[in-house]
Amino acid sequence: MAYYSSLFKKDDVRITQKYSSSHRGLDLSRGVVRSPIYLPNKAISGEVVSIISEYDYLGVHYKNAPIILIKHKDGSGSRYIHSYPEDVKVKVGDKVVAGQQICCTGNTGHSFGDHLHFEWLSNWSDLRTRIDPFNFVINDDMETFKIGDKIRFTGVQNIRSGSGTEYKVLRDSVVGETATIKDGPRESGGYTWYDCIFSNGSTGWVADVKKFVLDNTPVQDPVIPPEQTECEKEVERLKTENKGLTNELTALKSQVEKLENELKLQKDRVGFLEGSLKERDEEIKELESSFDTLKKEKDRLEKEKLEIQEQFDKYKQENNSSFVNPFVKVFDKIIDFIKRKVVK
Repeated sequence: MAYYSSLFKKDDVRITQKYSSSHRGLDLSRGVVRSPIYLPNKAISGEVVSIISEYDYLGVHYKNAPIILIKHKDGSGSRYIHSYPEDVKVKVGDKVVAGQQICCTGNTGHSFGDHLHFEWLSNWSDLRTRIDPFNFVINDDMETFKIGDKIRFTGVQNIRSGSGTEYKVLRDSVVGETATIKDGPRESGGYTWYDCIFSNGSTGWVADVKKFVLDNTPVQDPVIPPEQTECEKEVERLKTENKGLTNELTALKSQVEKLENELKLQKDRVGFLEGSLKERDEEIKELESSFDTLKKEKDRLEKEKLEIQEQFDKYKQENNSSFVNPFVKVFDKIIDFIKRKVVK
């Protein structure tokens, strides 16, 4: 399903991954690489407080992967992730307003395709306050209403005693009901609020959640469409069901693609580890071969040493005279030299 979002200033924006407890933001894409991204309408204005150029995620270090944090006028905040560094249009300390370009969609960091990962923080300085951004950036084409405008309700919504969700709910609106705006707009909790006088004389505050419009159309008699046949009803039902299945299939394809990319990364890591293990095995075999060669050489020298010692002892016994003493000393030195070499 496609939506309008002031992040893109387009009405063909798709949610590729929803907000959840394990995914604390919205993944958004138009299917257009490097789509411009703007400060959303409901942020109103703010200041760029940080731009992180690299980060670690799931044990992987990602470079040249900026994360932009903006503090909004009301103390909330927003983060923009996956843009390319050269597409970042702001710097720390910049004052920004709704509609100003911040960056572009991208595929940096922990990402498997060009998109924007967008987060909304109820407290800009605390990541634990990240909440679902849907109501802040989806279908947020804010129609301008002013004091004196007459509005007509197209859906059921809460009418409250003040401009905020913390105020008491007085009642629910009725589809087709009209009212006149007497005060506003006011911004609170990510919504734009208006104080209204209703056609029955009651008053109350309503948030602009796209359930009322300017009532400037002439009154006409209702047009009753011809009753559909059973066959036509079934066709409409099947069309609706098919549309839902198509949307589910698109979401599943996106999840499969993500899982395939993650599997490829794991296979590459396994291949690298197996190659390293093979190299270690070959090094061990070479060391074992060298050790065996050295051991054989040591045994050979030991044997030669014993044979020479035996010959020398025999010679000493047969020639025990002062004439051979100098030769014996020389030979003793040779034997001592051989011993030292064997020990080494």
